[in-house]
Amino acid sequence: MQNIITAKVLEWHKHPNADRLRIVKVDAGPEHGIIEPVVCGATNFDVGDIVVLALPGAHIAQNIHSETHEPFILDKAVIRGIQSQGMLCAAFELGLSSEPEPIILVLPSGTLVGSEFQPQMV
Repeated sequence: MQNIITAKVLEWHKHPNADRLRIVKVDAGPEHGIIEPVVCGATNFDVGDIVVLALPGAHIAQNIHSETHEPFILDKAVIRGIQSQGMLCAAFELGLSSEPEPIILVLPSGTLVGSEFQPQMV
């Protein structure tokens, strides 16, 4: 899971051009620092949560937004006028669930921020 790390949500606010999207700022640890903006459509996380962050170049196992769920390589993307610098991941996107639900994987509070994500962290 190269380019897939743990990150702490520092803040979020509503996307100015979309009712169902959030603009998120995360702390991705000492190597990656603060990353923003990250555009996200899920709402099951809040400030202080440790989440899984895919950085550009990450291999995403299953595309939750595609009917066929084909894998893809993440790149920076402009979403409703905002260039997202990464993607908060659901278990489905990481190949850890068969249910294509847009629910961000929230890790235990003691998880080290900025570390490479390992499935056993769940």
